[in-house]
Amino acid sequence: MDLGVMSPTAGTDPRAAAAFVRLLEGLGCESVWTVEHVVVPGEYAPVYPYDPSGVMSLGPADDVPDPLHWLTFAAAHTTTLKLGVAMLILPLHNPVHLAKRLSTIDVLSGGRLLAGVGVGWLREEYDAVGVPFEHRGRRADEYLAAMRALWRDTPSTFDGEFVRFRGVHSMPRPARPTGVRVVVGGHSAAAARRAARFGDGFYPLGVDAAGLAGLLDVLRRECAAVGRDPAGVEVTARAPRTAAELGELAALGVSRVVIRTDMTDLAGTEKRVLRYRKELLP
Repeated sequence: MDLGVMSPTAGTDPRAAAAFVRLLEGLGCESVWTVEHVVVPGEYAPVYPYDPSGVMSLGPADDVPDPLHWLTFAAAHTTTLKLGVAMLILPLHNPVHLAKRLSTIDVLSGGRLLAGVGVGWLREEYDAVGVPFEHRGRRADEYLAAMRALWRDTPSTFDGEFVRFRGVHSMPRPARPTGVRVVVGGHSAAAARRAARFGDGFYPLGVDAAGLAGLLDVLRRECAAVGRDPAGVEVTARAPRTAAELGELAALGVSRVVIRTDMTDLAGTEKRVLRYRKELLP
């Protein structure tokens, strides 16, 4: 099982960021992950779905850089570390523009990008960008289909509800002929179906082993419906705290777990990675 590391507040100190990703690569970590929030409202009405408190750990004063720019910087300071974002809030992006940005990073990094995408939960963030919060799932599905067309077809044509283009060329092409590796995030049945239809990976957030088992059942049924082998969808999960829980995830087919750490605490990060690998990972 592979080990990834996430620093929710990645920070923009260039020396600290470079030292952090070099440390992870030197420790043999498989991937580094960062997050996206275009804005963080001072107050918000929704209940954060991934913590029992209902409040996300990020606050208005936290440094949350653009994840794709940060990962481009990380790519320049590493050679093997995979570069993940969990998650791009897909409906907030123009898919034609995003397809170009993702493909560029993928090519420059030698195919190391793991483009995590989700629909988000924070209405105030949608309001700030000027994108309707309603129908965000339908919008995300169409955006993924449009980006796949841009990566696959030359020239590319797409005629959807939200996206339309005809006879266009988007270069550079991703490192793989099948396109940038897309990791679909979320904790709903809709997210599992989206992963089956459009994803190279699935990263369920905020679920235990039982919840994950249910989501993977949905994913397998959707794969069967679209004629796809579910083994082609790599499953990532938040790293559990015990070896028994890790064994349950492995039995379900999880191939990567991600631990959280503080980018600015290199000694603490090294200690956490080494201890997790020694005590929990097979």
